[in-house]
Amino acid sequence: MADMGSDRISCLPDHIIDRILSRLSIKEAGRTSVLSNNWRKKWSTQPDLVFDKQCVSAAVSQDPSVIENKFVRTIDHVLLLHSGPINKFMISDSDCDLLGVNSMADIDRWILHLTSRSIKNFELDIWFEQRYKIPWCLFSCQSLHHLNLYCCSLKPPKMFEGFKNLKSLELQLVTVAQDAFENLISGSPLLEKLVLTDVDGFTQINIHAPNIKYVQIGGNFEGISFDNTSQLAKVFVYLSSYLNSETGQSMLHGCSSNLLKFFEHLPNIQDLLITSYFIKVYCSSI
Repeated sequence: MADMGSDRISCLPDHIIDRILSRLSIKEAGRTSVLSNNWRKKWSTQPDLVFDKQCVSAAVSQDPSVIENKFVRTIDHVLLLHSGPINKFMISDSDCDLLGVNSMADIDRWILHLTSRSIKNFELDIWFEQRYKIPWCLFSCQSLHHLNLYCCSLKPPKMFEGFKNLKSLELQLVTVAQDAFENLISGSPLLEKLVLTDVDGFTQINIHAPNIKYVQIGGNFEGISFDNTSQLAKVFVYLSSYLNSETGQSMLHGCSSNLLKFFEHLPNIQDLLITSYFIKVYCSSI
């Protein structure tokens, strides 16, 4: 009977509390601080920070600016009180209208803060009418292992030489120049996974990555070439267009002549899926 009245929540081992908190949203994790002294500050040491619509409670008719202010204040509050390492930082707002154009300066400030915390996983899933320009300070963050960007513009500084520890890169609706993209890939020697979806700024994809194992490409590209990619095992290509009235013929000849080069650097390929407008076969009449 004495055991039934004991404070079992306070007596839980730290690793159990950490596992419980890791399965809660930021908002719910913060509420656990009232449970006991042992729980009071545990939420502020969680290494994975995910900010989405669950972070704010808002009425359907509430002014968007009010929702935005709540969301910004929540992130500011968490970063101010957080006392442990931050392994993952994610903002998911592509369909929630939690952030407006005025929040771009806030995102700049958060990224600047994160670069000093040796963050390993950074994911920015946002939607603005104009592409959000990634600040230069992110390109100095060599602790990154995973980078996932949505609806952004990448323009690295000239002295940028890649991410030395990056293993996974996912870009969707991102604008980046040809030379900047190639420098990013070739300057990230540990890169194993690359996902490109509707990326613009160039039409020819050149991938030079000795440790790359997984590549997924979707969008409007005229050509894809691999170099020094002997570890590449899985390739998935989804092209949205191939020929057009003005350049279709030249694209056809260029792509068909490079078809052997496409497979030349895939000696260990295990899974290959190519859809849509990748190849055109001419059949002569008999």
